[in-house]
Amino acid sequence: MYKKVAYYLRIISLVLFIVFICLLLEIIFNCGVFGISFLIMCSLFVLINIFTILSRKDIYKELVSYNLISLALTIYLGIIVTKLYTDYRASSMMYMINYDYFKTNFIIIDLVILGIILNTLFIYFWDIKKED
Repeated sequence: MYKKVAYYLRIISLVLFIVFICLLLEIIFNCGVFGISFLIMCSLFVLINIFTILSRKDIYKELVSYNLISLALTIYLGIIVTKLYTDYRASSMMYMINYDYFKTNFIIIDLVILGIILNTLFIYFWDIKKED
């Protein structure tokens, strides 16, 4: 029961992740190299999630921790988006965005996504080796 719930929450969180990225596009492009690397890593994250869904391997459905990490990443990105739209946008028309805050968080998210991608590939090859 928990395994299926976590799996479907990951799929829903993937859609929210894409929405959050779209909301951050202006900030992403204004952060220069950090933003572009973040956008590339997010694209890889979406592609790896689509790969896990299309592969239909049961191991991705059974690993609750794997699914919860993706959910936590989406929540973390949601907090960043919420901070952008509540702290910076609502305060005044003349706001100063602290791009260092976003650059730091983009680096953190890049590293987490890299870990998720490596973990996904490890699980995939481990499952293939186990089947043989």
